[in-house]
Amino acid sequence: MKTLVLTGLFVALAAGTASAGMLYSQSFENPDWLGGKYYDTGDAAVDHWLTNNAGEAAVNGDGFNAWYGNTRDSVGLTDGDYVGVTSYGSQGFYDGDQGYQMSDTDGMMSLFFDDYGSDVNFSVAIYIASTGYESDDSLSIEYGNTVIASFGELELEGSAGTWMLIEGSGVSGQLSVNFDSNSGSEAVFIDAVNIWTGDVPAPGALALLGLAGLASRRRRK
Repeated sequence: MKTLVLTGLFVALAAGTASAGMLYSQSFENPDWLGGKYYDTGDAAVDHWLTNNAGEAAVNGDGFNAWYGNTRDSVGLTDGDYVGVTSYGSQGFYDGDQGYQMSDTDGMMSLFFDDYGSDVNFSVAIYIASTGYESDDSLSIEYGNTVIASFGELELEGSAGTWMLIEGSGVSGQLSVNFDSNSGSEAVFIDAVNIWTGDVPAPGALALLGLAGLASRRRRK
């Protein structure tokens, strides 16, 4: 499986693994989080936190919570959508057999991870489904008030079809993944979220290219 690696916030990387203190690691592998389509019981016209529903895919779990933002004045997730923890998809998963999916959100769906303070490092694996996207579709990965990576129509189409490992260092606030789309074929998968302190444990020797710069392509073992 090919993996595209993006570095953000001027990450200082070195080959090998240096000392680090792991604060959070999440690959969504809990089988109890699997379920059917998710139906939001909230008001699609109002921004709100999402809640888990019995028998449906979990949108919230250990250290992560989902938010819906009304950006399209549409039905949002009230009509039933494939979002939340899943084991489905021909793309496979970056780590293990499960991941987190967002698709057909009819508004902005955001996945927030707990705040672990300042000067932390993070990595998150992202997969964009290969399909057509429109000018009002978007994906962003943010840490606090800083946008680490941002994808519009052309970037979504150009980056689709491969797992991307997005990394950042020296950040503070909450890590979030934010996806705005209106089609079931427009989907994003999230996996292998890690947040830690200490020196950056580099997954390989990467060239430092700055904010959301393309660093290298490597084959995941």
